[in-house]
Amino acid sequence: MRELPETHQYGIVTIENMPPEGSFPYTGDFGIQVAKDGRVWICLDGIAFLRFRPHPAFVHEKEDT
Repeated sequence: MRELPETHQYGIVTIENMPPEGSFPYTGDFGIQVAKDGRVWICLDGIAFLRFRPHPAFVHEKEDT
């Protein structure tokens, strides 16, 4: 798996498609997709679970120190 650098952005997080009650700890396929515009999807078994949409005025890249 390719390592991704740490990035910070201010935006909106939504939780969707919750697994049924009692299914945690959850065992299944975990996926991440990051778009060029900063949108992020966290998926469980191919279904979006967590979504992030950045606010364009608050995009921050971690600076190397």
